[in-house]
Amino acid sequence: MVVDYFETAGGANMKQTEMSKYLKIITAGTGILFLVLVVWFLPSVLKQMLAGQAGNAVYWGTCIFIWITAVPCLFCLVKFWGVCSRIGENRSFCRENAEALKQMSHYTLADSVLYALFLAVFCILGWYSFGIGYLFGIVLILFICITLTVLCAALSHLVYNASQMQEDQDLTI
Repeated sequence: MVVDYFETAGGANMKQTEMSKYLKIITAGTGILFLVLVVWFLPSVLKQMLAGQAGNAVYWGTCIFIWITAVPCLFCLVKFWGVCSRIGENRSFCRENAEALKQMSHYTLADSVLYALFLAVFCILGWYSFGIGYLFGIVLILFICITLTVLCAALSHLVYNASQMQEDQDLTI
């Protein structure tokens, strides 16, 4: 349905502008939901999971770790906002977008490394008593980080190649 709307909207620039607005709304919504997840939901769930099993040090250490690893995710949202702005300016395939996607892949790679280290510490310290949910959460977040790293890197490469082709075509005309 959304694609049909963009196809029937007037002119290519109008499509780009509308798409940019929708992407920005989605990005802002994602940012708000992410902050609620990181600031309120995850600490609440963690507190229930660790109730009676661990001291405050494990709870607060994990919360601080989650908050630290949230920072690169927020940087990704800021970078993606810039990509959305350039899409609205009809510059979807530009070097700036390729660079932003590359930086986003670096941010998610940093989170991947941090969560892999956290998983190693989890296993070394034998925190298995905290439950399978705790372990599953760490592995799920690690998987998501690795997936986003690969996707952002691949998109960066494709957008860079498309920008080169567009520049070559602009020079030909």
